Amino acid sequence: MKRNLFVGFVFVVSVSVFAEQWSLEKCVDYALKHSKTIRSHIETIVSDSAKVIAARSVFYPNLSAGASASTSANPFGDSDPTGAVNMRLSSQITMFDGRKNIRRLSIAETSLKQDRFLMDVAERDIVSQTARSYISVLYATEALKNATDAVLLSQKQLEYQQALSQVGRATPLALTKSAAQLSKNKYLETIAQNNLNSVVLQIKQLLELDPNVEFEIVYPETNFDEAANLADLSADSICNDKFDAERFAAQLSVEIAQTSLLIAKAGKVPTLSANALLSTDVRSQSLNGQNAGAQMRDNFSPSAGLSLNVPIVDNRATKASIITAQSNLNKAKISLETAQQNVRFHIEQFIADIKASLSRYLSASEQFLAEEENMRTIEEMFKISNVTIIDYASQQNNFLSAQSELTQAKYSLMLAQKLLEIYLEY
Repeated sequence: MKRNLFVGFVFVVSVSVFAEQWSLEKCVDYALKHSKTIRSHIETIVSDSAKVIAARSVFYPNLSAGASASTSANPFGDSDPTGAVNMRLSSQITMFDGRKNIRRLSIAETSLKQDRFLMDVAERDIVSQTARSYISVLYATEALKNATDAVLLSQKQLEYQQALSQVGRATPLALTKSAAQLSKNKYLETIAQNNLNSVVLQIKQLLELDPNVEFEIVYPETNFDEAANLADLSADSICNDKFDAERFAAQLSVEIAQTSLLIAKAGKVPTLSANALLSTDVRSQSLNGQNAGAQMRDNFSPSAGLSLNVPIVDNRATKASIITAQSNLNKAKISLETAQQNVRFHIEQFIADIKASLSRYLSASEQFLAEEENMRTIEEMFKISNVTIIDYASQQNNFLSAQSELTQAKYSLMLAQKLLEIYLEY
């Protein structure tokens, strides 16, 4: 696949001193920093991190304090109103629950890990979308330059025919043909300018920039030798060796679903918990000269115990939970198979695109070199009137067509190469 015949276009993009230059790397960094999708994933990670902390805390006893006060009086008697204050301190811990709490912690930790993989997938999609949009701007910029060069060439040819007409050496057909060619090329230049304006607006919208902001691109260095190396890659070796965030996220979904199924099945298991209580109270009618502190000491009542909860009939709630969890597991496995297929399909398609684009670029390069040489030859022959204006215009159209095809092939190859590099990175 490797060949040394590569023809590139070197052109200078005029940059205003007031315009900000945007390289592909700068666009990608800006898109990632300002992406609402990425910010949403970050908030999800923060939220799930808190869930991990909460899931770990259930392995420690809880502790709570409480107090209550009450008063009572007999409106038909002569007794004084009485009051009471009760204070208590209680603690409880789960001793056994069929490993449900351990598995809930596992789910929380796995979900947090999955969040990071999903954010990597979101980053990959944003980078790919930005690269597509940026390369579209590159292509539209060069296409406009080619169209402008064609207009200048047609203008020069028309002026040449007008000069010949003044000395009686040009026919009216030659003048008409040259003017028509100029009009056609101006029309194509307008189309190219409109297309450039459209793709620039699209990338501004993608980056959420003000439409009035000056946007000047930085032309990247191209290395199509690397494209030839990528075209020789094997999809099998990439699928076996590649760490793919999308596939691993799907694998973690299966693990979460499996753990959820075990939790659902544990609904049939008894639950054992330990509890302790410290309480005391003070009653106004019982004071009889005794201070409140002494009464609190006398009424101090510590207690401890175990609580066993055995599920017997739960109106099929546990069975419904098991069926739901099993269904979620089956769906997660299907999603994993789909993700694995997508990884392979994407890699196979990217490699096929690179091979096709590289072959197209090599052929377009050879065609352009041939048409360029023909154009130089016919220009020299036209100056000495050895060819007609029709032959000249035909060759000019062939040259412009070859130039356009080469431009399209070059940026198609650049896009295919960049997309595969992005996919391999994530």
